[in-house]
Amino acid sequence: MMQRFAKRKSRSRLEIESQAELMYMCAADATHTRLPRAMHRHEDCIEILFIREGSCSHIIDGRQYQTRKGDVLIYNSGVLHDESASPYADMSVFCCAFRNLKLKGLGRNRITEPGDSVVLQSSTLYAEFDQLLQVLYSRVCWEHRYGGEFCNQLLQALIVLVLSLIRDNEPSVASEHFDIGQQVKNYIDEHYREAIGLKSMAADMRISHYYLAHKFKAAVGCSPIQYLIRRRIGEAQSLLINTDLSATEIATMVGYDNSNYFITAFKKVVGITPSNYRVQCLK
Repeated sequence: MMQRFAKRKSRSRLEIESQAELMYMCAADATHTRLPRAMHRHEDCIEILFIREGSCSHIIDGRQYQTRKGDVLIYNSGVLHDESASPYADMSVFCCAFRNLKLKGLGRNRITEPGDSVVLQSSTLYAEFDQLLQVLYSRVCWEHRYGGEFCNQLLQALIVLVLSLIRDNEPSVASEHFDIGQQVKNYIDEHYREAIGLKSMAADMRISHYYLAHKFKAAVGCSPIQYLIRRRIGEAQSLLINTDLSATEIATMVGYDNSNYFITAFKKVVGITPSNYRVQCLK
């Protein structure tokens, strides 16, 4: 028999002012991940996405990533993100959302510091992530007097695993300078409900719209118009999931004067109509 002793002291970033509380778990296979989830954010929680199989394209906080099996993605509260899997990628993911986390030195519902990478490869910890998330998913609806506490303790273990990956990755060396592409992205994020024209934005900035589009794509990974459409459709998806508003009402709220044009744009991005999307999600 070999006896091992736990470390009595360890340096940890888990100096918490308030402990995380699990909100929901999601396990999605290729049937669900083939439906793109356009630009959206969560104001009251952190999401951790673990890619079990397949590959995808993600935009997180204005930066595009080509993600793959074993990647761990971090969506801090309030951070815009966009998910588009190839129809042939056979994506399989776990998603875990939690709230009320307050780590020392960070804002509420944030798990990374500025400069930390938000896409991490689990590598040798792949099995640990997969097994832990499988157990957590299986116990979310566990009818037991201590079921909630059991899940929240597993959640703390997940947070420790994520923090270990963050610590082992070098800080991002991306430039912090505020370039034209980032300026346009921020403008679209604030005004996507309004009529926005590429040429009018370029005129206000006294540059050509060709140059503006080039700088934007270099910063974000897609054209300004594509970004605007996905920003609107992403907000529409959230409203379809979380409200009883009609498609016509939602179209107006996200910047479309014509509901038929909204339905066409939605189907082009997501692959199905708004009404069918709502039915599939609410299943």
